Amino acid sequence: MTSKETHIKNTNTWARFAYMLLFVFFLGAGRLVLTFVILGQSLVVLVTGQDNDHLRNLGQGLARWIYQCVIFLSFGTEDKPFPFDDWPEIVPSERYGANKSVEEAFEDEIVNEPDDSSIPSFVADDVNDPSVEGADNKK
Repeated sequence: MTSKETHIKNTNTWARFAYMLLFVFFLGAGRLVLTFVILGQSLVVLVTGQDNDHLRNLGQGLARWIYQCVIFLSFGTEDKPFPFDDWPEIVPSERYGANKSVEEAFEDEIVNEPDDSSIPSFVADDVNDPSVEGADNKK
């Protein structure tokens, strides 16, 4: 038997293809459900000004499950996603509030500038700077 025939007759490969076909179907359904979650969450925010905790958690779990499906389908892992494994863990996230001011919304995102004094600079001014080692200090 040639190596091509061995690969073609490998039952593990055919079983994986069957699972992949199943997950392609599941993935299509999952994307549809995620679309409804996104639309529903958008409507809830428009009406109430706050997101819905249950929809946020469902959307996050569904997005993680879709990611796991894509990794499985692209041969990135042999681990089959839910329903053959546990549902993805949901990481608690901050609640969205449309009532926040712009300053409040971006307050947590402001990052202090790092101290650049220890990073070497390679600009033309360094050529005549006496504190720079190896600088040509001729004027």
